[in-house]
Amino acid sequence: MSGLDVAGLLNRLVDQGHDDLQRAEQREQSARAEARAEAAHREQQAERREERGYQREKEARAEAYQREKKSGLWQRLKHFSERSKSEAMLRKRWKLAACVESWPRKKPKNASRS
Repeated sequence: MSGLDVAGLLNRLVDQGHDDLQRAEQREQSARAEARAEAAHREQQAERREERGYQREKEARAEAYQREKKSGLWQRLKHFSERSKSEAMLRKRWKLAACVESWPRKKPKNASRS
């Protein structure tokens, strides 16, 4: 084997090693890009699941509100609140009446002549 043959073989080995390295880098880059794409896809799916869960909760709350409204619970609570307000007003009136009754009164003019 001559020196040129050896040099040619070494050049081919170096070129082959360089090509192998480039192919490995390309595979690694494509694997990273694929991993990023999968992660983005999983994140989108998680966001969609979260949004669907939120919508289900919202619908359940609306249905529960409608059931309560239908069952009359809402009206009973509203009536109870109104009744409490009217009872509070009555208590204030009674207190006011008690205060008025305890004020000093003038004797009626006709009462002393009898």
